[in-house]
Amino acid sequence: MASANRSPRIDTRHRLLEAALQSFGHRDYDTVSTREIVRAAGTNISAISYHFGGKKELYLATAGYLADALHEGLQPLLQRVEAETRGADRARCVRLLQDLVKGFVENLLGGRFGEDAPGLIFREQNHPTDAFEILFARLLQPMHAAVSKLVGCIRGLEPDAPEAILVTHALVGQVIAFRAGRTTVLRRLCQPAYRTEDVREIGTLLSALATAALDYRVSAADTRGHRKVRIPAKGKNR
Repeated sequence: MASANRSPRIDTRHRLLEAALQSFGHRDYDTVSTREIVRAAGTNISAISYHFGGKKELYLATAGYLADALHEGLQPLLQRVEAETRGADRARCVRLLQDLVKGFVENLLGGRFGEDAPGLIFREQNHPTDAFEILFARLLQPMHAAVSKLVGCIRGLEPDAPEAILVTHALVGQVIAFRAGRTTVLRRLCQPAYRTEDVREIGTLLSALATAALDYRVSAADTRGHRKVRIPAKGKNR
């Protein structure tokens, strides 16, 4: 039965997207059949043609659906970064970064798409298709840009400077590692899944690590033109 707030047509489209995300989130595009998707969605094969046109269009729509849903969950934090970094001092930017990292952790590890989203996103990172352009424009780029803005504020860099972008990717990668390497972490913890308290602790830990990581120092370029990174000795000020 359709939701009281949605027409049957919209409800069918939504169920198809949910079913497609579950399938594409766990298996390669070529191994997923449209019949299994409509079966999971409780509809018929003609519904895909009616709502999307075909399997490829459904896949692209699924990527857009995922990107928009995850972006919506992060939107309050992204808006805070946009509004509060103007004229903000380093301490304020550090606090915003900590909150943003915790938000990433909650969405990736504890959000409603935590099971299905990573597989599709990771696959598009490794073998990008047209779906990657959708994910990048509507989710990955806004997230990356928000962190870069804070890194720039904290480090005294332009947000689009190569160093700011590379540092941003390193920080975001710490969050991704807890999802990509989840099986190893859970095996070490001797438990089948992340608990709510685990997600909260991971968020706190990674926000602290992100803050500490931004205390690195870069020396003058060596003879090959590479930058040398020097970690300050423990207990010494920057």
